[in-house]
Amino acid sequence: MMITTVELIVVAWCLSVGLADLYARRIPNTLALGACLIAIICLLITGHTLLGANWQSVAIGVGVSLLLTLPAYAARLLGAADVKIILAIALIGGWYLTLFAFVIASILAMLLSVAHLLFTRFNTQQNKPKRWIPFGAALSAGLLCAIGMAT
Repeated sequence: MMITTVELIVVAWCLSVGLADLYARRIPNTLALGACLIAIICLLITGHTLLGANWQSVAIGVGVSLLLTLPAYAARLLGAADVKIILAIALIGGWYLTLFAFVIASILAMLLSVAHLLFTRFNTQQNKPKRWIPFGAALSAGLLCAIGMAT
């Protein structure tokens, strides 16, 4: 099992996205759109994604990512950065990694939501914790799991 330089760069990007979302509850556009731009340039120059998927897989992945996130964004359940991050994941890895990352992220977000619910239910302090779950961090963790399973 050999990890390539490109995979290390994608892992560093995932960690940056996850830490930004956990710490600041915001994902900078430079991280989200920058990854999209680099992935598109790589796709146009080499004919495949950073992680080796072909353009057909990217096209399906982009469609899947938008179908999965735009309704939740319209319902104000996801932020715009979450939509951009899963779009970047589709451009980086194709449809399979996108779907796998989304499923893992949804499971992680569900577990985090249950823990948050239990914490707020049994919290005796009057401080109100944050309402939203950092889904960008969960998406990053999902992509890391997908990369780990694929290698």
